[in-house]
Amino acid sequence: MPTDNVERAARLASFDLGTNTFLLLIAEIKDGQIMPIDERETIVRLGKGVDAAGNLNEEAMQRGLECLQEYRRLTVEHQCEKIVAVGTSALRQAANRQEFLQRAQRETGVAIHVISGETEARLTYLGALSNKQDLAEPVAIIDIGGGSTEVVIGTLDELEQAQSLEIGSVRLTERFLLSDPPAAEETAAVRRHAEAMMQQSWAGQDFYKVRSLVGTAGTITTLAAMAQKMRDYDPAQIDRFLLTKKTLRSLAAELAALTLAERKRLPGLPPARADVILAGALILETFMDLYDFDEIIVSHRGLRHGVLLGEDVILEAQV
Repeated sequence: MPTDNVERAARLASFDLGTNTFLLLIAEIKDGQIMPIDERETIVRLGKGVDAAGNLNEEAMQRGLECLQEYRRLTVEHQCEKIVAVGTSALRQAANRQEFLQRAQRETGVAIHVISGETEARLTYLGALSNKQDLAEPVAIIDIGGGSTEVVIGTLDELEQAQSLEIGSVRLTERFLLSDPPAAEETAAVRRHAEAMMQQSWAGQDFYKVRSLVGTAGTITTLAAMAQKMRDYDPAQIDRFLLTKKTLRSLAAELAALTLAERKRLPGLPPARADVILAGALILETFMDLYDFDEIIVSHRGLRHGVLLGEDVILEAQV
């Protein structure tokens, strides 16, 4: 127990409220270093149907509120001094987002900051590199979420370019992967759409100078767990895992050949993510093919860690 004359590190919580997944990080921050205490991941699918309808549906909002209530309870249990909650793609896009934000504030006491895609990219960069200061520079970070994909290029000390693109695992699954198992033309359509969006939006990005490619968030960490056939997710075996394009291509081909029921039985793949993991894998494979990357360094850390290091950025850059 800390004594009165020993200063305790600040204990904070961050909520990363994504299109597919809600993430909780409770950590102590001391001398700019993050010391995780508790981490949780819940597949909420807040953005289910948003791409087509433009709104959050009632069932998705209720799932989100129930998750927030549980996360709020954990922050009280851990005696957190502050909660910083950010919403990303689904809340950026949904026309009725204010309803969810107001209900979250009223029912759970959590104030959610909806951040831009560029701010999301910047904070993900901070978080993913917070324990990786030995990588060869320049570094690129890719974060494939449920609704969007963020890519950032920079050095270990300075971010140079940050962009967000509306291609994500949930969005492209709902748009293209309609058969079970998916038809070859459906997977080809995901690749074509992802490549066209990347070429259109990232024409000015100089990916060919990058010496270290780092991948973060659930799609990429899940692929790393699948590559290792993990029965139980182990952050220590995920962080810094080297996922090769050859292994990624093999995983994507396997996923494309299986029904949803068969995918749910694969080691390393949480059943709740089984329906959208193929689209995420195809986005990553397309990116690595397009920009000639043979391998990617997987990071267990990401946006939720960057949120704790860059709170001032969030408050200045709400959507």
